Amino acid sequence: MTYTKSFESSSNSSARSTSRTRFGLLTVALLITCLGTSLAVSAQEKPAPAAKPKPAAKKSFTLRITKEEVIGVSLKADKAKLTDVAADLSKQLGVKVVLGPSMEKEAITVEFHDVTLEPAMRLLAPHVYMDYEIRAGSQPRPLGVMLFGNTDPEPAASAVVEASSQALMISGNTEDTGQPNPDEPLQVEFDDENNELTIKSRKQSLISVVLTVADVMGIPAEVKYESEEIVDTQIKEVLFEDAIPRLSPNVHLFVRSDLTKSKKTPIRISILPPDTKSEPKLATQ
Repeated sequence: MTYTKSFESSSNSSARSTSRTRFGLLTVALLITCLGTSLAVSAQEKPAPAAKPKPAAKKSFTLRITKEEVIGVSLKADKAKLTDVAADLSKQLGVKVVLGPSMEKEAITVEFHDVTLEPAMRLLAPHVYMDYEIRAGSQPRPLGVMLFGNTDPEPAASAVVEASSQALMISGNTEDTGQPNPDEPLQVEFDDENNELTIKSRKQSLISVVLTVADVMGIPAEVKYESEEIVDTQIKEVLFEDAIPRLSPNVHLFVRSDLTKSKKTPIRISILPPDTKSEPKLATQ
């Protein structure tokens, strides 16, 4: 009996020990499961580290335009794309800037400060053209800059400014004017070697004078205003860019300046309404 009781007691003790062990193991398993779940939830709730912003690309050029009595240009460029410089130049000047085919992939390295407009443009390309509008009582107004390479063809006359489709256009050299008659009330002569113009008009209409001048010079005339002005003047051997604006404040002359060759070429003459600011139509690329 004693052995039996002892055995039973031992068996009961062993059973209780096994039960406690299983309970302990179950508790540990539950704790591990809870801890794992807690860690997983914490991992999910923890925000991902914010991506560091990429530093802004350093601008390869600095351009500054001053518009006072004389336009000044300052530029510092280090292997800057000429297309980018041209875009900024167009925006700050308020004019169209055209690149020749060979210049569209060029990069420039240059530095200058407060240089006037035309010399500054000559520092950007081998061959530079500029279009201007000239009228009486005003400084020539720049309309466009063309930066071309030595191998590029010359830009078209309409590269910057196009004629209006609402205007009457008369092409120059429509007929042979022959030798001037000293008795004619309107006489026009143009010396294209020296760019000098002679105009003798006795009480002739402005439109007739402008159309005759354009015909002799071989350029288009644009009439957007049926002016009744009468021209009674004598202009002898005067540079065309000075002579034509003398005819009337309503006459606007468009000129292309080849800065490389120091040569000016007339593009078009327009008669516009009085007291209106000319806003020529810029050509699209």
